[in-house]
Amino acid sequence: MTSFRKEFKINRRSLLLGMSALAAASFTQFPGLAASNGHIHEPDSIVQFMLVSKLLVPHELDPFVGHKIHNALSDAEEGFDNTVTALQDFIMKNAVVDVEHLMPALTDAALKNSALKIISAWYSGVVHGKSGDRVVAFEEALMFKVTNDVMTIPSYAKSAPNAWDATAVPLLNMPSF
Repeated sequence: MTSFRKEFKINRRSLLLGMSALAAASFTQFPGLAASNGHIHEPDSIVQFMLVSKLLVPHELDPFVGHKIHNALSDAEEGFDNTVTALQDFIMKNAVVDVEHLMPALTDAALKNSALKIISAWYSGVVHGKSGDRVVAFEEALMFKVTNDVMTIPSYAKSAPNAWDATAVPLLNMPSF
């Protein structure tokens, strides 16, 4: 007598294909998550924050880190989005082109303090809030990016973070006897 029971075997390829089909189906069910023209639609507050950040911090800024910094600063400071809007309005009204011209022109202490918090968060990767400090970036913190040609990020792996198997670069030439 033959058995009508069919055995199912899952291999790596079928598992990955199934997972990718599930991910594709989730994007069709939740169109807000889907990318349009290769870009994920960001809320206006994040876009505005990134525009102000690009003026305050003249480096290439990671949008993912920017999103985390914005969320942390929004949690730490009440009305943060209104402050960012006020900063952007001041920048547009006074035709400010860089941070060197902006900071002396800011006479409002609250706006200047918020601008300094944004700059500090981008460089240190930490947002200081009422309930404590919140780390939002380590490897992507700009204090390491501006010196990456001469210094490595402090880590147990001497080559770089997340490079545990890389050979460490010698710090100086040791004499051989």
